[in-house]
Amino acid sequence: MDLDNIDAVDAHYRAHIGGEPQYMRFVDAPGTIGVLEWPKGSSRLPVHIYATLGLHALIHGMLAREHGFELFTGVSSGTDAFRSAFAVMANDLVSDGTFVEPGHLVTAEDGCIIDGLPFKSWLMLERTDDFIPPLPLENGNHVVFLDATPVFAEEADYLKVHGLAGLFGLWEEERPRLSDLGRTLPRALERS
Repeated sequence: MDLDNIDAVDAHYRAHIGGEPQYMRFVDAPGTIGVLEWPKGSSRLPVHIYATLGLHALIHGMLAREHGFELFTGVSSGTDAFRSAFAVMANDLVSDGTFVEPGHLVTAEDGCIIDGLPFKSWLMLERTDDFIPPLPLENGNHVVFLDATPVFAEEADYLKVHGLAGLFGLWEEERPRLSDLGRTLPRALERS
């Protein structure tokens, strides 16, 4: 793993999120990634932030793509269960050698993705507001940062039929706060 690139990603996060993150390694074994955590109020953002550190180096190395990716998510309140679910999902991507892009779903085979919450999938989204812009690396590659958003099974099914544009259209009608882990299923999906 290229530690210079890991340091560059870490510095990029700090420049765009601010504050001092807490660092956790999910398991202390080769080929695992770390998770950075900014508790609500510790950065310039009004949410609790989690972000992977090292994912781009492990997946990029396996797939020889010109870019790697890191994942982040912002939620209304952080919990140990959420942090653990986020870390498990990211480490499973490494174990499976999965390269994700915007619109990719990571779905729980049975049960929910986060203990105690009704979400069944993580949806990878590319933010249009340049919240964390792509990071060019010295070796000519770059890292993109995808927002791993928890979604309901019905939202994941809707995405499969109507695509990202369709799901965004549905969300545009009701404007759910995706960072709210207590949010409810959009009314349009409750009716169908």
